[in-house]
Amino acid sequence: MRSSPQSPTLAYAMRRVAIILLVTYLFTVAIAHDTFHITPVQELAAPYHFNFVTWELAHLPSKWLHILNNYLLPYRRSDQQKLDELKEYFDLKGQLSNLGNQLSQAAATNDPALPGLEQQRTDLDRRIAALRPDAEETLESLISNELRKEGVPPTLGNAIFPPIDVSMTDLPTILIVSPRDRIERQESYLLKPNIPPSARTALEDKALQQDNLSALVDDLGGLSTYPTIIQSDNLNWALVVSSHEWLHNYLFLRPLGQHMQDDGDMFSLNETTANLFGNELGNRIYSRTTGKPEPPLPEPPGPSQPCPQDQFCFGNEMNETRVRTDELLAQGKVEEAEAYMEQRRQVFVDRGYYIRRINQAYFAFHGTYADSPSSVSPLYRQLLEVRRAEPSLAAFIHDLQGITSYRQFLDLHQRLTGHD
Repeated sequence: MRSSPQSPTLAYAMRRVAIILLVTYLFTVAIAHDTFHITPVQELAAPYHFNFVTWELAHLPSKWLHILNNYLLPYRRSDQQKLDELKEYFDLKGQLSNLGNQLSQAAATNDPALPGLEQQRTDLDRRIAALRPDAEETLESLISNELRKEGVPPTLGNAIFPPIDVSMTDLPTILIVSPRDRIERQESYLLKPNIPPSARTALEDKALQQDNLSALVDDLGGLSTYPTIIQSDNLNWALVVSSHEWLHNYLFLRPLGQHMQDDGDMFSLNETTANLFGNELGNRIYSRTTGKPEPPLPEPPGPSQPCPQDQFCFGNEMNETRVRTDELLAQGKVEEAEAYMEQRRQVFVDRGYYIRRINQAYFAFHGTYADSPSSVSPLYRQLLEVRRAEPSLAAFIHDLQGITSYRQFLDLHQRLTGHD
């Protein structure tokens, strides 16, 4: 069964614009900060600062204009046409990714085919840009329809709140900072998109040399600005990430999201909940849209299984790296821990996992997601147990959204599962 993107009325479009204005205002208030107090790390990162307000001014009006244009000057497309155009968009994105690899090879070898490849990229960019507004709208409709079926958010007539709003543009990068003597997400800042590797390394090295901090500049999978920013060459992944980021917007107005910054456990609880939600909802929509089987809910992880001798198991190896690093840091062996992480990074590279840097900030960032092998938290198992005890995805979110502390979550877990 396919999910059918709906054709809302002009009144619905106007309601949606009004809701977007309200949510944008709330987010602008939420991100306001005291610019008179700049940390040393912020000062280092200033040349690469991602200006959220400028981004909003450039992208949000175009969303409103596209919505209004569709209803003032309608060109009626069938649901199937919308889905076909959405699939075409992601097919072209995949072609662009492959072409990028060809361009890199041609540039490195002075291949005379390089000008022709560059022209192909220009043509692909133009076709993708033309399809993007309608592809975003169809993606939003698919997720909105599923959210209504699931009963997760409140509705205003036919509109959900907050409404799905997706922008498939370049994502900012993120600077994560951790103390050297422990793994802890101390600071994080959004930076401009597409910072080259050499500039990332230089920024990290400056944080180490000038402030004795472990730093990492890394890519994001999505960002819950408004509109949400995602970047994907794959429809399934786009649905998963968009659903993940929408949940952050939803929780922003509820206790769980409002207490996200209280401590590391609450930050991880928010992110891991969004991962579970995004995977389940996104995979369900993808299944209904394409007819492919929906994957079952994952089982709570048990004891780690040994890796077969003839294989390199990334998850096992990364978890082992995290555990040993924690041990060394707990013993006060900071330099030894850093040398060990670099040695392990080279092992991953030799096995085809091209990780540019593994340090305390790497684990502070990737370990936020308790379903990651970089984490040593029991949260993923606990959340899966809670989800499997709930009758629906909506019930899962409704029970979690009022949580204000990790202790309160543990009480919910015990009540629903009967064990710690």
